Amino acid sequence: MSNAIWRLNADNLAAYTEDREVIRKIGRSFPDFIVMATYQREGKVTGIQYRVPSARKRSIRRLLGVNVSE
Repeated sequence: MSNAIWRLNADNLAAYTEDREVIRKIGRSFPDFIVMATYQREGKVTGIQYRVPSARKRSIRRLLGVNVSE
């Protein structure tokens, strides 16, 4: 599974995941993570990109298991 986090600006991070379990957890428990894009292959969702407030940096790092890329 592919996970990544990078900084958009001073107030927001972008997070990408292909992990179905992580996508379910975000949908269930993190209403402030906004979907920016969905990636599909043959009509099935393969990955989702989120906009995450910088204040939630620790949460998204633990959830995805990766550090912020510069």
